Amino acid sequence: MKNFKPTILYVEDDKGTRDQLSVFLQHFAGELFIVTNGKEGLDLYHEHHPDIIITDIKMPVMNGIEMLSSIKESNEKQHAIFTTAYSDVEYLTEAIDLQVDGYILKPIDLSQLEAKIVDIIERIWLQKELKRKIYFDHLTNLFSRFAFFEDIQTQETPAVFLIDINKFRVINEVYGSETGSKVLVKFARELEKILKDSSYKLYRISGDEFAIFDKDSSLDTHKYELLLEKILNILDNLHFRIDNDTITIDTTVGVSTTQKNGYESANAALNYAKSSRRSFMVFTPEINHKKQSIEILKIKDEISSAIRESRIKAVFQPIVNQKGEILKYETLMRLQSKDSDKLISPFYFLDIAMKTRLYEQLSSIIVFRALNLLAKSTHILSINFTYSDMLNKAFLHEMESFLLEHKDVGRRAIFEILESENIQDYDDVKEFIKRFRNYGVKFAIDDFGSGFSNFEYILEIEPDYIKIDGSLVKNIDTDEKSHTLVKAIAGFSHKLGIKVIAEYVHSEIVFEMLKKLDVDEYQGFYFWEPLITIR
Repeated sequence: MKNFKPTILYVEDDKGTRDQLSVFLQHFAGELFIVTNGKEGLDLYHEHHPDIIITDIKMPVMNGIEMLSSIKESNEKQHAIFTTAYSDVEYLTEAIDLQVDGYILKPIDLSQLEAKIVDIIERIWLQKELKRKIYFDHLTNLFSRFAFFEDIQTQETPAVFLIDINKFRVINEVYGSETGSKVLVKFARELEKILKDSSYKLYRISGDEFAIFDKDSSLDTHKYELLLEKILNILDNLHFRIDNDTITIDTTVGVSTTQKNGYESANAALNYAKSSRRSFMVFTPEINHKKQSIEILKIKDEISSAIRESRIKAVFQPIVNQKGEILKYETLMRLQSKDSDKLISPFYFLDIAMKTRLYEQLSSIIVFRALNLLAKSTHILSINFTYSDMLNKAFLHEMESFLLEHKDVGRRAIFEILESENIQDYDDVKEFIKRFRNYGVKFAIDDFGSGFSNFEYILEIEPDYIKIDGSLVKNIDTDEKSHTLVKAIAGFSHKLGIKVIAEYVHSEIVFEMLKKLDVDEYQGFYFWEPLITIR
């Protein structure tokens, strides 16, 4: 507040009083305007909109009451102080009706006037500070979510661009929240450059989501196409150098230009773009909720059909040692296309299977394909299990019966448990591990490093393997912090007697770097793609 100085309008017809008080007011004002009657004061107010008005009441041309009455019609919260040599009850009543901040008789007591001015300054500063906190984002200093939703209400069909930083959570987890904040600030500055000298306003409306709103209400499709092209060209594969690390940013954009509910439509377009793995989407009625529901039902029907027609396939990706020799295989799920031999990744259907309660059937198919292969061969297979699998009592009982019947299978099975925030009770996980270790099964923690990475949890369950998450492995050759984390995980695991497997090994450089970190086993397209059959 020490740096805040208001603009003050002083209206006084008496020269002696005016000259004396003008010098006094200079101490408080950032800018001081002085006029001699209400008409001049009213004209100056409309031009400059001062924070505080100090005015005499009885003046020629237009008195102070008339001037302030006119001002209050457009701004009822205007701060004002009356000064007068008259104690006429009529003036006092009118001043009270106008809800002025003070009423000071002449000769003016400067200490009394100072107290009134300081009180008003404090209230103005608090109002401005509150408004700043409400209307501006504290980290990036962009306009806030509150300001965004207030602004778009001013137009019937607001033009809205939503920009989301993909997988920003990973940046926070790998580099820390402080670095994540630096990324957000740098990203905000890049967006400001794009919108410089334009009719657009820029907002940060959530952690990693930004919005652009066109203040110009006239629809200009060509202008929006140019802006979208500029955004995509500049933000595509954007790099930031922060604390000796190069961080790559990918974004997704959702746009709405002709809808009444601009935010909801842009958000629907954004979500559609993400789900279809596109860099942007402009809203059309075809991607609304009804369309998404139809798409979900369509995929559900395709999964059900694939189950009935035995088109849910198990494929096997080799896991190799440091010499590239195959040690074992991870069992993976694929859905075979109805009209061809094309195999579809669960990325495209597993989430819907979870939501529509088809997952249990899919999981059972793949697990028992792997168990039956183990019973007929000498291979070692890894099989994936989710937390929901561990809670499925009938499924676990069926597996246990199989392992009792085929006593050699358990010793060649590795159950991979996904490290996930969905795990609600670790006692369930520990009970699952204890139950199947009785049959010789080994255990791996999959995607370690992708989420919370609870080291205490690792100590409790004592897995045989830790599989380092691919998001760390694939960037180890370009990202120092990924390299440091992989090194730390490998060192920690080896001290506990746990073997380390690296997923997503995609190049010789990555392979060689992992070998230097003493990683035990490797998996990825650099060695093998998933195989339909294994000998």
